[in-house]
Amino acid sequence: MKKRRYLIAAICCLYGILNTSCGIFHPPKRDNGYLVGHYYSCGPVALSRALDAYAQKNKVKYNLSRDSKSISIEIQDDRKFIDLVELLVLLDKDTSQITWPNEIKKCLKARSIDVREISDISELKDEIAILLVREKCTIDTYHWIVYPWDSVKYYGDKTVISRMFVLIPKS
Repeated sequence: MKKRRYLIAAICCLYGILNTSCGIFHPPKRDNGYLVGHYYSCGPVALSRALDAYAQKNKVKYNLSRDSKSISIEIQDDRKFIDLVELLVLLDKDTSQITWPNEIKKCLKARSIDVREISDISELKDEIAILLVREKCTIDTYHWIVYPWDSVKYYGDKTVISRMFVLIPKS
């Protein structure tokens, strides 16, 4: 009887592992080593939109590309040898879409844009900002948006703003 329970438990565990998005069994798609899922994820897309809005508002031209795929490649090139995203991808291939706050800041800094982090949405005046929002009571629904491009209420009344980066010209 005990052996049968162990066998059933083992089969259930194996079934659960094989039918998840586990990166070991179902790795994310790659293109020349780059995580394709990151190309058009919310981080690079938000950066691209914010850079377009910032360039238009401040009449700035960039030497570096502003499309989301190029920004994603730039971010992935800048990641360390042992990258947390690469480790997380082993557990869930959807984590290939993660863009960390420091990567947002680094990308803006490469384009001579300073970032001022604020804590209250009322501090935003006529500025362009990149906001990290999440759905209340969840840990897996983070999303990067651009103010004023996107609605601050991305998840409706359940939206919680985690981080806010205001784009300011370098002095």
